Amino acid sequence: MKKLTSLLIVLFITTAFVQYANAQSPVSFGLKGGLNISNLHGSDLEPDAKTGILLGAVLEINAPVLPFGVESGIYYSQKGAELSGDNFDSEVKLDYIEVPVMAKFQLGPPGPITPSFAIGPYLGFNINAEQEGSFGEFTGTGDISDDIKGTEFGGVAAVGLDFNLGVTKLNGTARYSYGFTSVWDDSDIDSDRNAVFSLAVGIMF
Repeated sequence: MKKLTSLLIVLFITTAFVQYANAQSPVSFGLKGGLNISNLHGSDLEPDAKTGILLGAVLEINAPVLPFGVESGIYYSQKGAELSGDNFDSEVKLDYIEVPVMAKFQLGPPGPITPSFAIGPYLGFNINAEQEGSFGEFTGTGDISDDIKGTEFGGVAAVGLDFNLGVTKLNGTARYSYGFTSVWDDSDIDSDRNAVFSLAVGIMF
């Protein structure tokens, strides 16, 4: 029992020290997760939006005194769209690893709740591409990785609310990302760009 109590005390002190060190540092880390609503903008196929998930590890570097900082991280983002026609339904599933670099601005004085705005570019790497469809009574899934461009360059803008809880910070974010490059590897096709609206929540340490 004494060993367990001592272990808990050491764990508590270590956690408090790490949180205190993070509170004194302009650099903070965190996790975010949420919902993607994606579509293929500019497509001649008239697709419908599909839902997916957004998961990421976040890094923030805040400028001392100034209401300005840089937010980056690495995200797993599910994109794509749904297609439909006469006796035909199909879903294009595109999964990416994304690295955004955004300038983040606080839209008010520091307080328990601080609104923010962030904007910047992102670089995406396609890690999975498949098309799942049904035609009449027939259904199937096919790998379309050879038809999808391996990298994607785009821009992202986000608005959010930070809830300051002392050593930690909760946040809610609405963001929109748009691909500047076509999803297709065919150089003759310069359309079908990823367009994604996301709602995410996170915690920063």
